[in-house]
Order: sequence, then C-alpha cells, then structure tokens
Amino acid sequence: MSYYRKLKDTILSLKEVFYLSPREIWFLSFLEEAGYPLEVVKEGIKEFYLSVPPEKRHKTPLFFSFGKINQLNHQLALKKGREVKIDWKRRYMENLEKIKLYITKEDIPQEPQSEREAEEKLKHVENLLVKRLWENLSEEEKTKIIRKYLPWRKNEEIFKLMIKHEVFKLYNIKPLSLYVI
Repeated sequence: MSYYRKLKDTILSLKEVFYLSPREIWFLSFLEEAGYPLEVVKEGIKEFYLSVPPEKRHKTPLFFSFGKINQLNHQLALKKGREVKIDWKRRYMENLEKIKLYITKEDIPQEPQSEREAEEKLKHVENLLVKRLWENLSEEEKTKIIRKYLPWRKNEEIFKLMIKHEVFKLYNIKPLSLYVI
C-alpha cells in the first residue's frame, strides 16, 4: 500500500482539510521512492504540523514538513549505525570507492579521525559529486529534470534535494553515508 493511503487520514486530520493537493500526493510518492521509512515520514509530518499554529495548518503545504522528515531520518540512521557498531573506516573507504569514477584524487579529503568527521566528509564529497554529475548532464537532461520539479522551485531546500535525488537515480548512486548500505 502506498504512503498516500497509509498517511492520508493522519495528514487530513492534522491539516483539517478534506483532500490533499496533487502536489502533496506527489510529494508523498517522492518520499516513498526516495526510501524514507514510513514511520519517519509519519512522525516528521506529525511533529511539523503540531508546531504550526492550528489556524495556519490548512494553508501550510505538506512539503514544508520535509526539513523535519530529513532531520528524523538522519537521527534514525545515526541511531541504527551506533547500535550495529560499524567499522566506520571501512565504510568510509567503501563509499569513496563507489564514486571513484566521478571524482578526482584532489576531491578526496584527508582521512577522517572520527566517525562523526567521516560522515561530515562524506556529505561534503556528496555535494561535490552532485555538482560534478549535474555538470556532466546534457542540457536536455537538465531541462527535463528542472521541469519535473519546477513546482518546488520556490522552496530551494526541497528543490535541491529533489534534483539531487534525480541525479543520483540517473547514475544509480546511493547517498554517501556510513549508515546507508
């Protein structure tokens, strides 16, 4: 069953509306396709709307909850990673190995001294990687992606994340993280 079907009633009651817009339905399918866990999405939406004054909830678009969903997803990944006691040095090197075709030796940062530093360096490399991959796309591909996500252009954070997701999908690359396998 889709996220829309599983979350519809919760969202409608939080927003105090009768239906979700096509853009909000699409946003839920984006979250599902991007692999966000259902419970994280549900909790992120709930926490976000409970922080919005009740009189403004019905006018607040669902995708504004994305920051909270991302925050909870990151916390969950960190928690799972710490529970498993991963070999973060090995995972760090594996992540760099996966993308070696797309980056130069100069792009690779110095070896991290801690797990937290390794995760931060991977995020930095990931941002650099997205820029490089984007530059390698043809103008036609770029235009196609931008058109696909044009309705979200006003919200820069979401727009960039959707573009990043699409670029990674094109190149079949998973996000760089010690906690994503």
